[in-house]
Amino acid sequence: MTEEEFGRVVMALRTYYPRENILPNEQAVELWFYQLQDIPYDVAALALGRWAATNKWSPTIADIREQAAEVTAGKTKDWGDGWQQVLKAISRFGYVAEDQALESMDELTRKVVQRLGFRNICQSADIVADRANFRMIYETEQKRAKQDAQTPQKIKDMIALIERGKRDAIEQSS
Repeated sequence: MTEEEFGRVVMALRTYYPRENILPNEQAVELWFYQLQDIPYDVAALALGRWAATNKWSPTIADIREQAAEVTAGKTKDWGDGWQQVLKAISRFGYVAEDQALESMDELTRKVVQRLGFRNICQSADIVADRANFRMIYETEQKRAKQDAQTPQKIKDMIALIERGKRDAIEQSS
């Protein structure tokens, strides 16, 4: 979003929440713009409108980013939806057509199943434990994906540089 578009977001915030001292100075406006500028204006406007329709208090940067991620990604599935995909794939493909079974799943479910091992699930004698393990990993991966979707690309790029620098330092010291 451009600075001009962000100015409209600021005015909307101040209009929706006139009793609060939202973005009281230029530094606050600059910090918020830095954190939100990667969100397209139409998505930011929808996110803010959705927040204002359902909350009495003004949003934080994280609240707006969360709403924007939800607007962009659509309805979030829960682990039970993913587990149903697994059971359907087992029934339809069995363990002999693992590639086709994995292709039938959404990305998150596929990632979880690959971690657990599709054949392991198919041949398991304890489906209750498998379901519990699936749920635990699914919810962890879902939380990571949500956090990743909410993190500005600039910050993700900076983190990647730091991680690469640490790896390089480790490699040089060994």
